[in-house]
Amino acid sequence: MNESSIYAKLEFLRDQFINGKLMPCVDIKLEIDGQIFTQNVWLEPHELGNVVVVMLATNKLFISNKYCLGLIQANDGTNELLSNEQLWEIGIP
Repeated sequence: MNESSIYAKLEFLRDQFINGKLMPCVDIKLEIDGQIFTQNVWLEPHELGNVVVVMLATNKLFISNKYCLGLIQANDGTNELLSNEQLWEIGIP
């Protein structure tokens, strides 16, 4: 599985959320390059507003992989895009 395809899909989903075309969701099945992923989108409170997390996960017998991108929706209406590493730094997921 090519991780660039996964992150391209995450970027697309994050953009969909920003544009109001994607809402928070839990355990939606999604196929990328023939592999099944579980899509989750949720909001977490943050000192600046809300952190939106877009996650794609695969679960195999003993291994699970989680890929995330996010954004901070600030109280002033601005959005700050967050990488997977930045999400980890603030404790998500």
